[in-house]
Amino acid sequence: MKQAQDIYFITSNKKKYESLKKQLGSIGITLKQQIYDFDEGRELSIEAVAKYKLAQAKKAFPNKKIIVDDRGFFIPALNGFPGPFVKLLLDSFSYKGLIKLMADEKDRRAIFSYAVAYYDGKKDKVLVANEVGFITNKPKGTNLHGWTDLLYVYGHPTFPNKSLAELDDKEWKEYLKSIEDVDPFSLLKKYLSSDLA
Repeated sequence: MKQAQDIYFITSNKKKYESLKKQLGSIGITLKQQIYDFDEGRELSIEAVAKYKLAQAKKAFPNKKIIVDDRGFFIPALNGFPGPFVKLLLDSFSYKGLIKLMADEKDRRAIFSYAVAYYDGKKDKVLVANEVGFITNKPKGTNLHGWTDLLYVYGHPTFPNKSLAELDDKEWKEYLKSIEDVDPFSLLKKYLSSDLA
């Protein structure tokens, strides 16, 4: 087995860092956090945004193994809006405004798109996963589990007619289990496990 080396997760999000640190710690990888003010550009593809961020991180933190990530929220009925601009949506328009936009829409699908980009010191690897759910008819619930306000209006097929913010702790665990195959951190863990073998 190869000896694991420190990997740096370039993120200001402490919760994401702690989550990935726990997952990678189980396979002997020490994850460290670095904060960097990325220029996120104007790319519409989550994969392209992650690649762009990785290129910046490689210049800012030379000779290090690096992870960056990016997430977007795409609504087919709104031509993919808001895409990678979720923070802008929540800051200026809010999840309540999103419900108004969806008022007359029959297609209520919504897709969380996740990309994790990893640089091992020689080559890049980008992993992308999509989770398909739906927009509820109104905001529901109070339990955000430390996630974004979008959980007030986003539901997953595992729990029909419920927003994720309505799930209790037991249901939340069931939800996380149901999306394991499209969880980018789980995919990264599998990739790194095979790299260490």
